[in-house]
Amino acid sequence: MNLQRVILSLICLSCINAAPLAGAAELLSKFHPYLTVKEEYSDNLNLTATNKIDDFFTTVQPGIKFSNMDARAGVDLDLSLGAVFYAKHTNLNYFSPSGSLNAKYMTSEHFNFYLKESFIRSEDPREREYFTTTDDNKYVLATQTDRAIYWRNVLAPTVEYQFGSENRLGVNYRNNVYQTESTSGQNSQENYINPFFSYWFDKRNGIAIDYGFTNGDFENSPNLNGHRANARYTNRFSAKSAAFADYTFTKRIFSSPGVNYDINEPAVGITYAMTPTLNGSAQVGYFWKNSDGGTNKDGYSYKADLKNIDPRTTFQLSLQGGYTEDFFTSENLGFNTYHRLTGSLTHLLDKRFSIGGFGSIETADFDQPEHKDTTWGIGGRASYMPLRWLTVMLEVSYRDRQSNVSTYDYAENRAMLSITATY
Repeated sequence: MNLQRVILSLICLSCINAAPLAGAAELLSKFHPYLTVKEEYSDNLNLTATNKIDDFFTTVQPGIKFSNMDARAGVDLDLSLGAVFYAKHTNLNYFSPSGSLNAKYMTSEHFNFYLKESFIRSEDPREREYFTTTDDNKYVLATQTDRAIYWRNVLAPTVEYQFGSENRLGVNYRNNVYQTESTSGQNSQENYINPFFSYWFDKRNGIAIDYGFTNGDFENSPNLNGHRANARYTNRFSAKSAAFADYTFTKRIFSSPGVNYDINEPAVGITYAMTPTLNGSAQVGYFWKNSDGGTNKDGYSYKADLKNIDPRTTFQLSLQGGYTEDFFTSENLGFNTYHRLTGSLTHLLDKRFSIGGFGSIETADFDQPEHKDTTWGIGGRASYMPLRWLTVMLEVSYRDRQSNVSTYDYAENRAMLSITATY
């Protein structure tokens, strides 16, 4: 009898603990530790026109990924440590941790919460624009070439109230901290708050209004208070197409001895879903910059994007130009005009083997100091999975910059072989 009671008790305990254990096991299954080892070569480490130095450098990068994202809630997390070792120039060795977070929670009361974070520590002179991917192939528009360690952390929460399928009232916030060891660069911090409102009168006609306030604290440059207001009207004139018109007003106020300015920019555009996987958009506008004692500028602005997300072939093409504002980077170049074309392509030859390419070309007119650069680059990559948990990737690239100031010229050949093991 006692044995029966013991057995019955064990069965009851097993039933009680089965659900939590199953839930814990499911949660643990979403964690995926990995280890990446990269071997890279550059024939122009410091991106100089003369006295080039080359080297091999190895990156050892253990990390962990977690994802439980669904339509209403979840987290996508990628955290990694890293150490970079140079073969000849060992004084350049450094640690390179990085991380990214994308989380959301959509409540039944129609209050939605989102959170993004990005952290990077690097010494590569070319910094990718934060919250973009490798396929976006977009980098900060800059002239920096010296190899110095920097780190950046961007935290961006959003809260909104959804009072219709597409009607929203909410606010974004962004804290962007940049720290650099470059003797020619400067540290900075951005605090940005952005209330927004969107409302659709019916299935075809909608408006969107938002305002952004920027507070910028710079180590050496004049501090910044910035305002940006945008209003857009959109008309969906077919099931696949929509046209829009908007107006943007930007005002930048600097502490002394900075030069204040404002920018007006009306624009019109169109979006078109060509197929369920192929989408395109285009817009064109005109901007004029009025400066308090500085140089006034005006010109056309434009943007066009084409993106295909077919499971076998993905590509994206982006054309944009007009003006850009470079703040919260090592150089803080301010207002500049530019033209840029970027693109990338990935094609699956089979389930284990893919090939791809990427390229870009841009021209930029800089005011600090005054010069004009044309930069272009091209590259290719191949990825192979000999085992489900093992990925091998090879990438080669070439980048060239030509300037009317010869000291900004450089050309670089680069190659990388990486091996990633994932559990």
